[in-house]
Amino acid sequence: MLAHIKGSKLPAPPWRAFSLDLVLQYYDGPRLLLQRSLAGQLFLAWWSDSDERADRWVYLPVSESRLHDILSGRVTDLDALRNPEDGCLFVVDVDLDTDAVVQTVVTDTTALPGDALPAAGVRLNIPVPKEIGGVLVG
Repeated sequence: MLAHIKGSKLPAPPWRAFSLDLVLQYYDGPRLLLQRSLAGQLFLAWWSDSDERADRWVYLPVSESRLHDILSGRVTDLDALRNPEDGCLFVVDVDLDTDAVVQTVVTDTTALPGDALPAAGVRLNIPVPKEIGGVLVG
């Protein structure tokens, strides 16, 4: 069973309305995604955990400049999650069978179990494409 996350549960937001711009890391399935809301907000989504019914993802809203800092490794994964630009992140549980959102919680990093966070010092080294989802980002 997935650990309870303290925070505010959101009513069913239009998470399915997100577009997947890139799968940034893949290991036995997607593990790090770049997604965009209908309004154009970028999100880095880290796979965090799963149980027999759902996958848990941690969504971090990011600006274009912050995205570059995280993907280039100038900011560690843990620092990015501990210091979100908007002050919050979203924990999204997705049903394994239907891909439906089971629940979404707006929270901060302190509410996440330690084993759900990247290790200190882990940095990405992923080139940021000039064009993501048809929108110039760099």
